[in-house]
Formats: sequence, C-alpha cells, structure tokens
Amino acid sequence: MIANRHSQPLDQVKRRATCLGVWLLLASSAFILNAQNVELNVAERTLKNGMTVLMVERHDAPTVALYMQFKVGGVDDPAGKSGIAHLLEHMMFKGTRMYGTTDHKAEVPIMQKIDQTYRELAAERAKINSPFQTADQAKIEKLDEQLKGLQEAQKKYVVTDELSQTFQRLGGVGMNASTGADSTQYFVQMPSNQLEVWAMLEADRIANPVFREFYPERDVVHEERRMRTDTNPDGLLWENFSAAAFQAHPYRRPVVGWPSDIDNLTREEVLAYFKTFYAPNNAILAIVGDIDPAKTMTLLEKYFGVIPSQPQPVRHISEEPEQLGERRVVLSFDAQPQIVIGYHIPRTGHEDTFALDAMAQLLSGVTRNSRTGRLYRSLVLDQKVALEADAGASTSLYPNLFIITATPAQGKSAAELEKAIYGEIEKLQKELPTEEEMERVRNAADASFVRALRSNMGVARIITYEQYMAGDWRYLFTEREKLKSVTAEQVQQVAKRYFSEQNRTVAELRSKSTGPEEVPLEQTSSAGQAEGRQ
Repeated sequence: MIANRHSQPLDQVKRRATCLGVWLLLASSAFILNAQNVELNVAERTLKNGMTVLMVERHDAPTVALYMQFKVGGVDDPAGKSGIAHLLEHMMFKGTRMYGTTDHKAEVPIMQKIDQTYRELAAERAKINSPFQTADQAKIEKLDEQLKGLQEAQKKYVVTDELSQTFQRLGGVGMNASTGADSTQYFVQMPSNQLEVWAMLEADRIANPVFREFYPERDVVHEERRMRTDTNPDGLLWENFSAAAFQAHPYRRPVVGWPSDIDNLTREEVLAYFKTFYAPNNAILAIVGDIDPAKTMTLLEKYFGVIPSQPQPVRHISEEPEQLGERRVVLSFDAQPQIVIGYHIPRTGHEDTFALDAMAQLLSGVTRNSRTGRLYRSLVLDQKVALEADAGASTSLYPNLFIITATPAQGKSAAELEKAIYGEIEKLQKELPTEEEMERVRNAADASFVRALRSNMGVARIITYEQYMAGDWRYLFTEREKLKSVTAEQVQQVAKRYFSEQNRTVAELRSKSTGPEEVPLEQTSSAGQAEGRQ
C-alpha cells in the first residue's frame, strides 16, 4: 500500500537555502547551472495543452527522476471540505479504467449504487444530532449493511495496488505523493529504458482515474489523521498553533482535514475537485536523469499532449488581516513540553524574504540544532534552558510565518525558555550580526544547494518548486544573488520590523504533570489571546 503523506506544518519551515546557491549561465535555449563543480542543463518546454516541462540530462546512471506538481493544495479546499486535496491524492493511486480492475464496466454500476446508498445513509445519520428530527436507526442499520454488501461486490473486480506494483516490477523506486498547503506532488524514479511505459501509465492516471474503494480509503485517511494528529502531541500542537496564528487565511486549516469534514466527503465531490484542478495546464513536470530531451518531448506529446486543457481555476483566497495582539494557545498532554513561536512574514519572493532567510540561519545554523546557530549556543550550551531549539522562515505561495521551536531542558520552565528566546531576538534588533556570521550565511547557500543536487530527485524538486513559486525556475539565480547581498543592517531591519509582541503567536505543549504555569514576562493583558485545552 502506498504510504501517501500529507504535509505537517513543520514541513513548511524549509530553509530557502536548500533552493539557493545556484550559478546560472545563459547558453542558447537552455541554462547551465554550475555551483562548486556541479553542472546542470535545464531545458524548458511547453506541451500544446499547456503543461510545463522541465528536463535535465544527467547520464551518471541509467535512471530518471519523474516529479509532477499540480497547482492545488489545502488552501484550495472549500469551506466544510477540508482535506479534499489530500484525499484526492490518495485516490490517484486507486487505478484507472485499465489498471486496478478486472472489469471496469462491471464495477461502474456498483460504484454508482454505493454513492447513492451512502447519500441516503449520510442524510439519515445527519438527523442524529438534530434537535428537530429523529433518525430512523433501523434504516441506518439497513443502509449500512447494504453499503457493506455493495463494497464487497466491488471487491471481486478490484486489483489492489496494481498501478504501483506495475511500476515496481518495471524497476520503479520511491513511488509516492505528498499534499501541501499550496501544491500536490507525485514522484517516482524509474530505469531510463522504461520512460515510455511510465509516460503511458502516468498519462492514463491523469486522464482516466477511477476512484474505486472510495469510502474505505476515506477511512484510511481518517485513521492517518488520528495517528498523526489526534493522538500525537506534536501534531496537536501544530494544528492548534496554526489555527491560532491564522484567523482568515486557509493556512489555519490542517491539510489532512478536520475530522467531520473528512467524514462527509463524497466520491462525487472529490471527482469534481479533480476535474477542476488536475489539468495539464495546471501542472509542472520535471524529468531529470538519463534522457534525450528531443525524444522525451516526442513521448510526452504522444501521451500527455492529448489530455485536454481546462480553464485555469481562479483562487479566491481570504487575506489574513494584520494581527493586533499576541495570541496564545496552551495544550495539556502527557508528553514532553514544547513551545512554538510564530511571527507573520511576507510570502516567498518579497524583498524582505532574503534577510529573513539569513536571520533564520543565524539563529538555527546551517543544519537543525547546529552548534553554529545562536539559539543552540545560547539556549542549549550556555544558559542550559533548552534541549533543542530551531528556527526557520516558511516558504509558501502566500504570507506565512517565521517559526521558532524549542524544548525546555529538564527542570526549566517554558516561561524561562521563552524569555531566553526573546533575548536572542532582541540582540539582533540592537546589535548587528558579525561579518563572520554573515559570511557563513553566504557560504551556506552554495553548500546546501550542492547537497540537494546530488540526486536527480533533488534537482527535480528544486526546479519545479521555483517554477511554481516564481513562475520561472531561473529565479534560482535571483535568489542566490539576493541572499549573498544581504547585509547585517538588513537582518537587523527585519528583526525590528516583524518580531514584535503584537505580531506574535505562541503555542505551548504543557505536560499534565507540571500543572499550570504563569504567562511569561508582562503579557497577561495582551490582546487577542486564545487558550485551548486538550
């Protein structure tokens, strides 16, 4: 079974340095990238139906990384239907008219009866919580048995995981997908001599998916949520933190969905969502590895080029209003205490983004909990108030958060740790970073990108990301130059501009055994506080 994943909030805190450090030289219709002896040829094409294709030749091994990104994610989930983008990702592994079934024509009427039975069952169940209606329990039981019978009848036609197993038999590795707030990605690595077979199967999956076994798979998603969020202290903390930090913008919603929303999603709704967003002109395909671009384009036009384009969906995304006061969330859970602090910052590409990236690296170092980071040196080594501490500027299509996470040391309170974190921020507001620190930031851009370039999939992810975020993968060059030109004064300016109490949201995971704890500093009268309990 494919372990499809949904993005956790921490995944959004990706340091932009992993997408930076690129040296681009213009060469005919392609661009050459050279960073510390790593060379990359990127050829960009567009199919007749509008699909964007990015190709990179790398003949080190007879393999190819295939990475397709659709411009749809959790932000596009309609109100009351959170989790629909993520559930759709799951359904895309259920096969097509050709794969995943022994007789598609025979299963179609069964699926239609399943949909009708579920609608009747859901309507009757909705009466259970109504003060004005009485649910017919006998009818519910009858419809439930009928639904189970229909699902059993469909099973005799279902070939479970046939599509993914076919890829595996052909030598495919790492076939998977992920749904984030802004986009959905599908990826696999294949032997280069199986490229045409991949193109045929993947194009069929996009053009003719069949959402069989829908309701059992919906239950799988619900269980995924239970394991990763409902019974997971980290998941609960992040979910409550996001809901407090954002009031209007859909970043406040969990990508996996709220439980009641997941429970009410129907196959027809997910199919309609698919038809709206999964069009070739709403997708970016990166192919990196042992390929010939000209021959590859012939294959892509043959299989993907015949898929009709669709009108581009217009995103109507609520804009987050200015935060007018600190917000707080406290969760009690039998787990190790944690704190998460977030400050609203602009979206990726804003002129302040690069100084914020530099600030994140100054605080956290090049890698997580790096000993070169100010937070680790001060909080963990010197003051000994934390076991770990990290920081990152979220990369996203819309304004998001600069996030600091930390775990209190044994015997230290969250209040002490929080005060120490604010002390480090205050230092950046009052004192310029040293030239040595700024030089580490500049060097980190190249180093982190070179690490990402070691794999074909890493290259595919990066160029697709830039193509989506900036509308042009060449923005890599601009990013590198701007990051390298960040000054200590600019870091100080963004520290002053965004890191205020008014612009701050704090979430604390408090161990049940520790009992209540005083709010740190003089923040008991701050506006906009919201405290939750689990």
